[in-house]
Amino acid sequence: MNSIDDLTVARQLGRFIHATSYEALPAHVVEQAKSRVLDSLGTALASRDLPVPMTALKFVTGSEGAASVYGHAQRVSAIDAAFVNATLINGTTHDDFLDKSHPGAVTIPAAIALAEERGGSGRDVLTAVVLGYDLVGRAYRGGPAMLPKFRATGVAGAIGAAAAAARLQGSNADETAHALGLAAMFASGFGEGFVSGTMDVKLNVGWACRSGVSAARLAQCGATAAPRVFEGNAGFFNAFAGSTDAVAEAVRDLGAPFLIEQSVYKERPVCIFVQTPVELMLALVDEYPMDAAAIERVVIYAPHATFTNPGFRNVAPFQTHLQARISARFTAAAALLGRPVGEYAFYYDFHDEEVLALAERIELVDVGPEADSVRVDIVHDGKTFTKSALEMDSLLPTLDKSRAKFERVAGPWLGKRTEQVVDRILGLDELSDIGELTRLLRPDAASAPRGNCTG
Repeated sequence: MNSIDDLTVARQLGRFIHATSYEALPAHVVEQAKSRVLDSLGTALASRDLPVPMTALKFVTGSEGAASVYGHAQRVSAIDAAFVNATLINGTTHDDFLDKSHPGAVTIPAAIALAEERGGSGRDVLTAVVLGYDLVGRAYRGGPAMLPKFRATGVAGAIGAAAAAARLQGSNADETAHALGLAAMFASGFGEGFVSGTMDVKLNVGWACRSGVSAARLAQCGATAAPRVFEGNAGFFNAFAGSTDAVAEAVRDLGAPFLIEQSVYKERPVCIFVQTPVELMLALVDEYPMDAAAIERVVIYAPHATFTNPGFRNVAPFQTHLQARISARFTAAAALLGRPVGEYAFYYDFHDEEVLALAERIELVDVGPEADSVRVDIVHDGKTFTKSALEMDSLLPTLDKSRAKFERVAGPWLGKRTEQVVDRILGLDELSDIGELTRLLRPDAASAPRGNCTG
């Protein structure tokens, strides 16, 4: 295999991933990784019957292997499991977030699927997940101008999935560097589907995970990637971000800290960029009880990256629930009216006339690229009520929050197995075989869906 220059971004990242062992991870990072696995598997099980994952599952009909599909009886190849399980984690729009991407959805399925195939341990999975999150963040930080033109999860997410897969399958430093480079070549995705409410943006998450696993496998088979795949004139950062001005951020302070520590979780099944406005609306109506009819206008002041995120400014009429759960106006109006904004099923009622009428009185204001806070003003009966917060400040995860969310969204399907699954996840570092967890995520074979995408 061709060697890669030690000074290239790919080589530095490849060496970092290869050299980082489970023993090198601080205890609090391990606990954070367990929390992220718990959160992601909960959202996956809650999504098991949704159209996008079911479409992905039909796509892999005929695949055979050792890897599980969460919430289903099928055992498929690791690459196919990674694809379907990523769409499951992302399915309810309730999965975690780091540096404009959904890292759990692209790294955790990659790590678990390969661990199942290879008989990997819980520690193997935790290490791969931590490194995968790191590379999702670093791929974005090296080229943040990729937004809003491209979708970060589809672009940076493929790099993170490749990192997790390479670490789990035991790739050496050169193989890992090539895997990252191949994933950079395979990366893709944009956000128009958030405007139309179509499946493509959800399938993009699954494809990013599949691309990352494919890249890692190809590299281990001897495939090579350009040495300067990230920083080259015709490389990843120039292609997706238009410059290499921030390339140093991709390799700055490797492991100090691990970026998984900076991830946030979603309290509600809506776009990450509307989480803070919704939280502020709920806080205001709790503090100042309001009559909806007396609300004259509402203004949401948002940072530029939030304001320009595809779908944030969606307005009715909506054709699908995804358009509504991405819309700042719809979700904020629903929160003000006391609708169950924390329930996935609520957003199917996107024709709610009272919500739509209030949404028309909500104005969105771009406060510029330097801002990092969200402010809401509610003019009610001639008085203005205001509240602001750092964006996503209320979404810092804790184990208690993640456990409560898991029990809420996955418990109804798991039933008596809920506590057993939680215990397995929180004890991942003690599992010698990841199969001790994944077999608890499968139902009886009789529940397997029928049909395929051709018939």
